Amino acid sequence: MTTYGVDVNLAELRGQLVRRVALLLIVASGLAMWRALSWEPFPRAPFGLAAALLVMGWCLHVLIQTRPALARHLMVWGLTGGLLAAMALFPEPWLPFLGLMLVFVSAMLVSGGGFATAGAVVAIAAWLTLRDVRAYPLFGLLVVLVIGVALAWLMVHTLYNALEWSWSMQQKADQLLELARDRQGELNRTLKSLDMSNAILHRTQRELIAARRQAEEARLMKEQFTANVSHELRTPLNLILGFSELMYRSPEVYGAMAWPSKLRRAVYQIYQNSRHLLEMIDDVLDLSRVEMVGFTLNKEPTSLEPLLRDAVEIAEDLFQGRPVHLEIDVALDLPPLEIDRTRMRQVLLNLLNNAARFTEMGRVRIAAAQIGGEVVVSVSDTGPGIPAEKLPHVFEEFYQADQSLRRRHGGTGLGLAISKRFVDAHDGRIWVESEEGAGSTFSFALPAPDQTTPLSRLHVSRPLTASSERALAPVIVLDSDPAVVDLVRRHVGPHDVVQVADSDRLLEAVRLHHPQAVICNIPPIERERNIRREPIPVPVPLVECSLPSRAWMVDKLAVSACLTKPVSVEQLRHEIERLGDVHDVLIVDDERGFCQLIEQMLEAIGSHFEVRHAYDGAEGLTAIRERRPDLLLLDLGMPNVDGFQVLATMRGDAAMGSIPVVLLTAQGYVEDALDRCGDRMVIRRPGGLRPAEVLRCLKAVIDVLEPRYDELLALESPLTSHPIDAARPGRRPG
Repeated sequence: MTTYGVDVNLAELRGQLVRRVALLLIVASGLAMWRALSWEPFPRAPFGLAAALLVMGWCLHVLIQTRPALARHLMVWGLTGGLLAAMALFPEPWLPFLGLMLVFVSAMLVSGGGFATAGAVVAIAAWLTLRDVRAYPLFGLLVVLVIGVALAWLMVHTLYNALEWSWSMQQKADQLLELARDRQGELNRTLKSLDMSNAILHRTQRELIAARRQAEEARLMKEQFTANVSHELRTPLNLILGFSELMYRSPEVYGAMAWPSKLRRAVYQIYQNSRHLLEMIDDVLDLSRVEMVGFTLNKEPTSLEPLLRDAVEIAEDLFQGRPVHLEIDVALDLPPLEIDRTRMRQVLLNLLNNAARFTEMGRVRIAAAQIGGEVVVSVSDTGPGIPAEKLPHVFEEFYQADQSLRRRHGGTGLGLAISKRFVDAHDGRIWVESEEGAGSTFSFALPAPDQTTPLSRLHVSRPLTASSERALAPVIVLDSDPAVVDLVRRHVGPHDVVQVADSDRLLEAVRLHHPQAVICNIPPIERERNIRREPIPVPVPLVECSLPSRAWMVDKLAVSACLTKPVSVEQLRHEIERLGDVHDVLIVDDERGFCQLIEQMLEAIGSHFEVRHAYDGAEGLTAIRERRPDLLLLDLGMPNVDGFQVLATMRGDAAMGSIPVVLLTAQGYVEDALDRCGDRMVIRRPGGLRPAEVLRCLKAVIDVLEPRYDELLALESPLTSHPIDAARPGRRPG
């Protein structure tokens, strides 16, 4: 765009120059011809040359309107030819020096024209001088023309740069002007609103900033990212995880064949890495779903040696095909650590991947030992090393030690930064030691627990040895969905989480586990129907809230079960055994690979099933009408006719209404239900809450929840809202 603008401006400038020179030629030639008429004898040659220049000027004036490029070339070569003709006709020694002016004009009008004009003038002058026709000072002429060509070239390039700079500045000025207009419009509207309600001037400014940040960062990430990416990630991952699990655990499904040990190990690596990827995807979706800033840790007692060997086994493929030896040295007396296995596995994989990228030959060694009150894990390599001045910056986000290394080895510069965050969250520290040409050693240290801690934790799950520490008391979650329990477990810190699927067994579980609190997960459907629930009589604090649960979807859509992708063989076996006599199975899903995976899972279960496929909702309804299946496996997210429309059609037909349906979905349907119905939390405690407890609860709520003035201001006009009402955080129960 910038080059186009410069070319347009340059063409216009050249056109103006041609017009003015053409006008000068017409006037000068006309005067010369008029003056020549009075000479005696009549000068035919000068008169003819002036007439030719007059005609050329008139042609230039006509052509510049329609054929500007031709006009420019005609002027340059016409003037050059006129000068050469004058040198041949007239003996004046100063005539070749007129080429200096012509060089500037030629350089301006035609690319390379200055060089051609100067060369022609020098060549003709030399030819005439060598033939003793003229006596031109060739050396002086050559020096003058060379200097003229150089100056003309510099002048043209300077002019072009000036035009480019001018055009760029004009574009920027236009953009800034447009931006200023937009900002001025926004400012005028904001000032008008602020004038209407001056009492809330300063609060409104802060609330608009907070609302914009919340809309851009939290809501867009939660609604769009969770709804779209969840399905896009889980569907292909489900195929990878499902097929690799079948090949590793049930190879007999593929018939009688000899599986090489290398192939079995490769399939195991695919299966193991797919599970690790699924855990990380769950963490990402969890962050977007609950609007967290940062991440949480799911700490549990972990033996470090299996975790290290697991990470080394995953990273072995990174070193294949290269003369790099991977070593591991783990001390035998390492104590169990309270860590998040997924996070620390990711730290190890990041360090090993970093070593693999920069180590072309030699060895990579991972070691672990207890030093004082810390367990130190180090990853050493024999790579090129890191310069000393770069070491303080290697854990910064998007930082690369060197431009050439980045181009050669790739990477985004996030692995070490993420690893530092994970280690810091475990109250540990991470550092690097390096020497250029000798390699690098990345180390992190985690605090070693008290030697008595592992012994006490051996009995945490046994009811007869209740812990004396209040902070380690478990939390009971009343819900039948294991996903809800996993979600709570990620966010309750050091507390163990116990699942109770049936409210009838809640009191028994309370007596057995002595929990810190009970979390009762209430579907938003009950609030939608205004269903009143009687408080559950338990002697511990009871928290009623709404967290995403597959059981709600089962109840709302009146289906047998809901399985979230990726689906395992055990989940499918459990649902089929629960339903009983199942032989004819119909799979309705737009992913053909997923249908093949479910079919092979059914083969792995062992029973004889007649499996049919349908890749669209309309096709599935046709298959149901042709023959009633014993079980319908239905995906909700399909193009054209989706799973919701299929269920609605089935419920409207008595012949299809009783068919057992198991949903297979990766969509965030439950999150959408929460958005429509809102959410609330109710805290109950036997005997009520003491004032000090109420105040502590209030402080916790105030620290966590943010006001939503933007929603209130969007619903109410400033003219009709009272300043006191506008200061309230919202109308929905929080």
